[in-house]
Order: sequence, then structure tokens, then C-alpha cells
Amino acid sequence: MMSTSKKPKLLAISSPGGHWIQLTRICANLEQNYEIVYAMPDALFKPSKQQKIYTIIDVSADDKWKLIPCAFQLLRIMLKERPQAIISTGAAPGAVAIMLGKVLRIRTIWVDSIANVKKLSRAGNMVLGKADVFLTQWEHLSNGKDILFKGAVL
Repeated sequence: MMSTSKKPKLLAISSPGGHWIQLTRICANLEQNYEIVYAMPDALFKPSKQQKIYTIIDVSADDKWKLIPCAFQLLRIMLKERPQAIISTGAAPGAVAIMLGKVLRIRTIWVDSIANVKKLSRAGNMVLGKADVFLTQWEHLSNGKDILFKGAVL
């Protein structure tokens, strides 16, 4: 079924908890200009009637074996939805999405977690240099080149 929306499609993906809260706050400001499709590893989220959400397997540094099924789920979502861009606030599921997005030539945006005050997140370090846009929420973590600070995101 083809989408009837004329808006560009954005795939928004994150881990549950704080990453998800940050992502949904960012996307709330984007919904006027983009059709947003969400993906997260938690079936507890209840989307509104206007939101499309996919549930994916969770993956972390402690269970790397789940990277493969997570990657296949995300690949299926990307091929079905054909987003123009992918945005993530982390953690591992977002990093997997950014890596797949690069292979599929989908524009990618990484917003490193606001919780990482002293250094970039582990997932952020994984996608550094791979994401088309890499934003930090702390000015002192920006290098002005590939790690950008553009003001408060939240």
C-alpha cells in the first residue's frame, strides 16, 4: 500500500527509556514537516492513531548476538517504508540503523544522548564518521567539524 502523505518520510529509532523520551520530544517538532515512522524495542509504547511504530528486538553491548536479528528487522522496515532519512538518539538499535542506512544510501542523523555529559556514548562512537549529521547536546563535546553542537535539542 502506498503512502498518501506528500511529506518526506523519516525513520525514528531508539532504545527504550531516556533515549526514547529524547527521540519523541525531538520528533514532536518535526511531525508538521515529516511523516515519521518509529521503531523501538519495546511493545509497551502505545502510538496515537497518527503514528506508525514497529517493534524490534533490543540489542546492547551485553548481547551482541542479537545484532543480526535486529539488523534484519531494520532492513525489512527500511525496504518497506523507504524513508528519506533516519534519526536516532541511541543506543545500539539506533547504531545498527545508522550503519544500514549508510549501506542503503539513506541520509542519517545521530543525536547523542543528553545523558553523556563528559564523553560521547559508546554507540555514538560507533557511528561517528558514519552518520551524515552527528549532533551532541553538550557544547564542550563538539569539535565543530564532525561532532556538531547546534544549541539545546531538548
